[in-house]
Amino acid sequence: MIPWKLEFDGDQAKVHLEVRSTAPWLVEHYLVKLGGTVVEKERLVVGPEWEARIERGEPVALGSLRIGVTFLDLIGSETALRELMKSLEIWLMRGGG
Repeated sequence: MIPWKLEFDGDQAKVHLEVRSTAPWLVEHYLVKLGGTVVEKERLVVGPEWEARIERGEPVALGSLRIGVTFLDLIGSETALRELMKSLEIWLMRGGG
């Protein structure tokens, strides 16, 4: 499982993830499978009671190996984010990062 935690801003829950070895298009694909609709390709996906912002980060170097980084910010109800993370935390696990 990937580490994640809920943070709160008023009644909105938030989760910030730094995902390695998973391209933005694949993160978007997972979010669509979980009920989201693409609003802005590889940038914004909106689902029932949640919103996901996707951003490509700078690759991380491990010796001669370069690993892609994608940042994912989820905002929504606590219940919706907990449900979303049940699948995402498994799907986003990748070796090398």
